[in-house]
This record gives sequence, C-alpha cells and structure tokens, in this order.
Amino acid sequence: MKANGAVMLFILVAIMTACGGGSSITNPTNPPLPMPQGSALGSLTLHDMPPVGVTVLSFHATITGMSLQPGGVSILDSPMTLEMTQLQGTSAYMGTVSVPAGAYNGMTITLSNPVMTFLNNTGGMMGGGGMMGEAGCAKDQICQINPTMMALSISITGPPFPINLQANTSFNLQMDFDLMDSMQSNMSVNPMMSSMMQESPLGSDVFDDMDDMIGQVSAVNSGSNQLTMSFVQGMPSMTITADANTSFEGFDGIGKPNSFAGLAQGQIVLARVQLLAGGSLHAKKIRFETSNPQVLDGMIVAVNNSTQFDMVITNEAPAFASMNVGSLLRVNVQAGSVFDMDDVDMPVSGMRFTSPSDLMVCQVVQIEPTSELVNGTPPELNTNHVRLMKTWMTAKVASKIDPNTFSVNSLPGMFGNVGIATIKISGSAQTSFENVSGISALNAGDTVSVRGPMFLTTGMPTLIASKIQKR
Repeated sequence: MKANGAVMLFILVAIMTACGGGSSITNPTNPPLPMPQGSALGSLTLHDMPPVGVTVLSFHATITGMSLQPGGVSILDSPMTLEMTQLQGTSAYMGTVSVPAGAYNGMTITLSNPVMTFLNNTGGMMGGGGMMGEAGCAKDQICQINPTMMALSISITGPPFPINLQANTSFNLQMDFDLMDSMQSNMSVNPMMSSMMQESPLGSDVFDDMDDMIGQVSAVNSGSNQLTMSFVQGMPSMTITADANTSFEGFDGIGKPNSFAGLAQGQIVLARVQLLAGGSLHAKKIRFETSNPQVLDGMIVAVNNSTQFDMVITNEAPAFASMNVGSLLRVNVQAGSVFDMDDVDMPVSGMRFTSPSDLMVCQVVQIEPTSELVNGTPPELNTNHVRLMKTWMTAKVASKIDPNTFSVNSLPGMFGNVGIATIKISGSAQTSFENVSGISALNAGDTVSVRGPMFLTTGMPTLIASKIQKR
C-alpha cells in the first residue's frame, strides 16, 4: 500500500493496487513490482481538518486495518501510526499493495490508540471528573489525552464508490479525515471520512507530491541511484530513486558534493518526493539537514523570553528517548545560536529569521539538541541551532490584498491568545494549488489550508505559501 499524507491536517495515503488472483502486499522498502496482466493500479489519500473550540496541536492514531469491500481485500501491510495535523497541504507515504481488479462498493478502515495534544481556548475549564481525568484541562493550558473512540471502524460507501477497477489501469483514491466533525463535545472521537477518486496523474506520471519528508538515511545504493529513508512518524521506510532531475543541497557544507555521491548512511536529510504512476518514488529534492545525530521539529506554543520557548513535537529523526510526537518541550536557546531558514529556494527576500526576536507562536521550527533531557513540567533541552520550517494551518479568506496576496482570519485559537487576528498569505510562482486554480479564484469566506514558512512582520505575520488548498 502507498500513502501520501496531506493534511494535517491532511493525510494523503497513496495505495498502489494491482490485481492477480488474490491480494499480495509488496514490501514498501523494495521497488514496486511491474503491474501484472489483469491488474488495476491505484493510490489512496487521507486528509484532515481541525476542530472548533480547541486548538489541536497534535493528533495521532494507529491505522490497524484498511480493506476494500466486498471481500475484505486488505490494502494495509501492517499497522501504522500517523500524526495527522501536519498533513494539511502535504502527504504521508504508506506503502504499496496489489489487489484484484473488479467491482468494489466501499472501504473499511479501523483505528486505535488515538492521542491528542491541544490548547484549551474554550474560555473555561474542560473535563474533570472523568472526561480527562480528575484534574481536567484548565483555560489556556496545553493538555494531552487519549480520547475515547466511539467507533473502532469507519465504512466509506459514498462517492466515489461503487468503483470498478479495470485491469492495467491506475487510479488515486483520496480520503479526507475530518477531525472537526470527528470530535465530540466530550472530546471523544467518532471518526468521519469522505473520499474522491483521481483516475489520472496530476501531471506527466506524477500522482502526488510529498513535501518536507525528514528522516534518516538507512541505506544508499549507488548502483541503482536509490536511497532508503527511515522515519519516526509511523510511516514505513521509503526507497527513493534520484536522477538528473533531482536537486541536492547542503552537502557541500560537510565537504561532500551536492550530488548522489554526497549521501551516506546515518545522515539526516529532508526530501521532497513524488509518487509516480506505477508506485515508484522519485526524489525531486534532497537537502542535507545536519551532522548532529538528532533533530526535533515542533510548533512553537509559547515564547517565554529571548532565550526560551516551548514547542509541541511534530517529528523526530531519529527517535528521541523519553520524548514522543505530541509531547510538550521547553527549549533553551544558547548564546551564539544559529538561526536560519529551511527553504532557501522560496521567495523570502525581505523576511527575517536571524535571532530569538524573530520567533513567534505557531511557527514550526527544527532544533538540534546540545544537552541531555532535563525532566520537569515541561521537560527541557538546550539547542544552538534553530531552523524555520513550514507552518500549516486552516483558516478563512478575509480579503484580497493584491493578485498574489490575501489575508486569512478565523485562525486557530492559539493566534488569538497572542493577539493575532489576521495573517497575510503571499503566493508566488513556487506556490502549488489544489482544488483552486490560483489566488485570483479565491473569494472571501473560502476555507483554505496553507503551508509555508511564517514570519513575524509589521502589521500582521506573513506566510510565504508553498501550497494553498481550497477546502
């Protein structure tokens, strides 16, 4: 099975289906098998939207099963735990599977072990006496719970089902996990999903793009120009092919060439990956991240002073002892720390991220730990490197500013806590669009998910959009 996760909150799950006389699952670390005669090839995507009343900072759950009906044809090799909030405007890979061609009238997905980290911006105490333990969650506090699952499985029988998978064809079945509709008033989860079907690639033979895939290189095969990356977020290892169209960055900083020859086992890299028709993965860009053996990504939830901020962890590479995705962490910025930006190829001229004064709530940053974890509430780490990554959010279009710029309001509650009511979204030739042709086609009141680096600028913060998706 294959996955491309957006979301987050958009989770894009891409599933490669091919048919023989039964269902057979391909090891996702190996290149995809050729599509056999009498087979259908497809992909699946899963998306998500945040709830109202609380600011969800992290939501992850284990997908324990996925099957096409009738017949319960499995399209999941093994259970996978995915963090969903960061999939707004991007995708998460899940593997490759083959299934028989034929008619299907629905899909069943089973989930377990949900964990949610959220800010209580409802204006009062939440829970207590059973909902979230005796203590509950106080106003303006960040809390973590294991919400009750009201249903352990989801059945999708509406559009695009029923479908008839033809032999020797490709398709992309996209699912939206709607966290807003899934959350109940008592903070339990009644999972809701919808779906649509894409029967042709987005362009050439590309079915989907996966941005900001941060992981550790676990293998390099120079003979086939392939590298294998491993992840903490519950996704399987990915075997990715590079070619003359792949750009390499940052390897010259460690005395290696900016080419495939610069790759080595154990490196932490950021990859932009394309899911191609046929199930193979192509590297559009590979950037060397650090020589440090550990990096942590997180969304800033408080800037305490010029040398300290708090963040909720959204990714680890590799796993960090005692800290999990969704955990709250306090970061102490050491004197002389380096501040830089992840995407130097985006149009960020005039934007600043050079010192602690450029930090703001809801930015996503990457740190390199320089100390052992100090236990506390919350636990603390020191760092000497803070890198600005892409922020994600879902909001409403407030107004058009010019042909390439608009503002959004109805922001996640955390912005309101620090007095931010609107954010400027800046598009460019590098911005990709989904479900809308461009900024000119957006109207006030439209709901959009946006992704890109966010800067503390005069008047209102500015997000330089790498992707804009109309919801």
